[in-house]
Amino acid sequence: MTTSSFSLRWLLTLVIVGSCLFTVTSCQQLLQDHQFPNPMTLTAAPGPPVAAGLLSPIGLAEDDKGNLWVTQAGSGTVNNGQVSVITPTGTFTAIAGFASAMSPENSPEGLNHLAYKDGKLYILHGTEDKLYIVDVSGFVPGSSAPIQASSLAGIDLGTTIRSFHPNAPDPADSNPYDLTFGPDGDLFITDAGANAIIRRDKDNGALSVYAVFPDVPNPTPVGPPTIDAVPTGIVFNGTDFLVTTLVGFPFPTGLSAIYKVSGSAAAPVTPMVYQDKFSGLTSIALTPGNKPIVTEFGFSTPSRVANGEMDGGNASGNLFSPGLPPYVTAVDILSSSTTDTYYALYYGPGIIVKLTATH
Repeated sequence: MTTSSFSLRWLLTLVIVGSCLFTVTSCQQLLQDHQFPNPMTLTAAPGPPVAAGLLSPIGLAEDDKGNLWVTQAGSGTVNNGQVSVITPTGTFTAIAGFASAMSPENSPEGLNHLAYKDGKLYILHGTEDKLYIVDVSGFVPGSSAPIQASSLAGIDLGTTIRSFHPNAPDPADSNPYDLTFGPDGDLFITDAGANAIIRRDKDNGALSVYAVFPDVPNPTPVGPPTIDAVPTGIVFNGTDFLVTTLVGFPFPTGLSAIYKVSGSAAAPVTPMVYQDKFSGLTSIALTPGNKPIVTEFGFSTPSRVANGEMDGGNASGNLFSPGLPPYVTAVDILSSSTTDTYYALYYGPGIIVKLTATH
């Protein structure tokens, strides 16, 4: 296993007007839809989590009805990876029976992130190195029987990505981790094995390397002179991609960063540091004001949700950081279409927490 895959999987184991750039009318609409376009704090909603008992959850998505969809890697001992849907009436299994395996680092692995668009789920599987596209427009939570993963035809990503070998001189590897839609509706995938962004053409499915994340200097006397910058979360702000990274062994504190990758430059695009001094970044979302918020897993520093406009060393950038269970191992953050609402996903305890924005 390469250092890049090892670092990601091992880490998961351990564990308004002034900002509006549009017309007055669009500003008024923004203020109407979201009272706090760029929240200063996030507060956990009272009561129990939105969902609990999830098995190694990794990714969240929201559909056009406000339902949440979550990937679960499973137990690692049987093929019980699944996609669940959370509605106001409960949590329901939507797709069952995905491959779930135990990594050499003794953590369940399999399903990674997912995205929702036009009635379809786009689901990444990290050990199969596949993309699944599933039409769930007719799925009725609580009434429809779960779709069986064995009935789905996964799209092979890994074979082509390894042939590109963007992470040379490391051994060729692939671990498709997160995804977003970018310019022209193409799919852009962060690959945590290849340390690259892979572009998938919406018309013909062709894959290409869009950007490669270079190693970063190792500031410690332990380990190699450079460390893999492993891409995790990705969003598109209409102009650029913003991508979170975590770093490989020896996992130094403060060496993770948010990178900006042009959405219009000729590939391969060179990533540029947007904000740095973070630790163990796992995901990123955009506020209604189009600013980034990120999750730190909580490996070398306490787990938290942070303001991506400030560097990771700035304590005033903490948005949600109670520092006590169950709020540990934050692995995904979702900006909801519901006013002033976010959802944080926690890997270890297997819960989804509703967060409310304040200013």
